[in-house]
Amino acid sequence: MLQERVKGMFKDRKGFSSGHLKIVSFIERHPDEVLFMTEQEIADRLGISIATVSRFWRAAGYENGKEFRQKLRTALDTTPALKMETTISRLDPTSLPMKMLEQAMVHLRETAEQTEPEELQRAASLMAGARRVYVYAPGPAVALGELLTYRLSRFGLSVRMMAASGHEVLESLAQVQEDDVVVLFHFTRLLPETEVVLDCIERAGCAAVMITDREEFRYGAQVDAAFYVSRGEMGEFHSMVTPLLLIEQMILSIGLLNREQVISRLEALGELRKRYADKLPRGKA
Repeated sequence: MLQERVKGMFKDRKGFSSGHLKIVSFIERHPDEVLFMTEQEIADRLGISIATVSRFWRAAGYENGKEFRQKLRTALDTTPALKMETTISRLDPTSLPMKMLEQAMVHLRETAEQTEPEELQRAASLMAGARRVYVYAPGPAVALGELLTYRLSRFGLSVRMMAASGHEVLESLAQVQEDDVVVLFHFTRLLPETEVVLDCIERAGCAAVMITDREEFRYGAQVDAAFYVSRGEMGEFHSMVTPLLLIEQMILSIGLLNREQVISRLEALGELRKRYADKLPRGKA
């Protein structure tokens, strides 16, 4: 369905040159990349002149590249229902368990290939030594942010979840200092709030750790450590297996760095549980 949407943006191709057809083919195969590429980058990628790219927009019926990208962004902004329908259409009840397992293995392999141990250690070191860790986790990433906050708070770190959207994000950003670290999740598309968070990080001069499913943002953002997680194709149901594994790796890496402090905090928690076991039973969970 998503591919049909993109193809529908080029209904009349009779007047296209060979260079224009090459651009169309590239857009149909990599629509999410085109959103963030300059004309020069497209030309270099396809081995054509920048003049060919500039003329392409009018030949395709658009005023310029900016207008085209706005239309393309609308085409890519699929609803949750459409994503689910696209994914379910490829499954049946008998194949679901194995299909999900196979897809998870592919995502994990792709993520592992791009996760550098040195980058993970750097992120863990920044977070372990921060005055405070702020976590920006919008949308479906909120569960990951809450898990990270819960685990690191147990370790004795000062961690705060930021508001997910709107002007309330500024409440936390106003408190960010140079010796803090901001961990931000950036999935699917660039939110206005994410742009604001990145700008405030730069203004405050503090460290930042980004987790994203967009490779171009991993290398384009001005952050101290960035991680790519494979979650599925654009327009499909997106898995949270790989970001969850990455978060657990971060938690354990921080635990290894602050081993004595972490053990001490967890032992103190254990003592409190024993002391108040009668008044505050833990329950079956």
